[in-house]
Amino acid sequence: MTEKKANNADEGIPWLQEYSRVASIKWQDSDNVHISHVRNFNYSAEVHPIQDWYDCQLKVSDVIAVDLVLSYWSGNAIAHVFLSFGLKNGQWLAISIETRRRQNQSWSAFGGFFKNYPLVYVVADERDLIGVRVNVRKERVYLYPLNITLQQSQDLLRSYLLRIEKVNQHPEWYNTLLNNCTSNIFHHGKSVSSAVKYDWRILVSGYADQYCYKNKLLENSLPFEDLKRRSRIIHSDVPTIGQTYSMDIRRNRRVV
Repeated sequence: MTEKKANNADEGIPWLQEYSRVASIKWQDSDNVHISHVRNFNYSAEVHPIQDWYDCQLKVSDVIAVDLVLSYWSGNAIAHVFLSFGLKNGQWLAISIETRRRQNQSWSAFGGFFKNYPLVYVVADERDLIGVRVNVRKERVYLYPLNITLQQSQDLLRSYLLRIEKVNQHPEWYNTLLNNCTSNIFHHGKSVSSAVKYDWRILVSGYADQYCYKNKLLENSLPFEDLKRRSRIIHSDVPTIGQTYSMDIRRNRRVV
């Protein structure tokens, strides 16, 4: 995956700075793809982060792994859920389905039932999407390798990229119940694996890892409680968001 700076920004609407640009997709052929506006903010502090975006070129066939990320900011029932895609060269590309909010527009789960927030697929460096949650916000973040085939991993990324194209061409509204981070991941997963089946946990995002465990989409050699403890990213283990962050958060998984 090669990088270069992205220069274009959306004009006219005062988006929050982290949503001021959206990822766009350009296919060179069925395997090679150019992604513009990969976000890589430096959140040494959550307020006024250093803004940065880059473009990348990758091959879908270079995807060798997919990780499931759950980030909890309060209780256990609700979490933000997203995926990260591992490439042959050791780099990881995270994709998070979120609400695209304007400046001074706060997030509200109730407000998400109405047409308040455009749906956006944020394509970002893990130092951004995971780093801000673990190192800055101090959320409880869990990182699980998905138990899917190489072909399913690649098909999953392709499904995401095609969906990004579709949403860019035909904007959609986020919906707290029907069109959110977890429901979209479910539809992507269902398109590539018969193991993805409807379950009540789809509606309660904090239990997405239990859902995946039940359907053997996660490692099943350990009891779920042990797997979850081992999969938590501990801030003290990875105190610095550096160039090796993706490797660090995987090397330091432990039972706590």
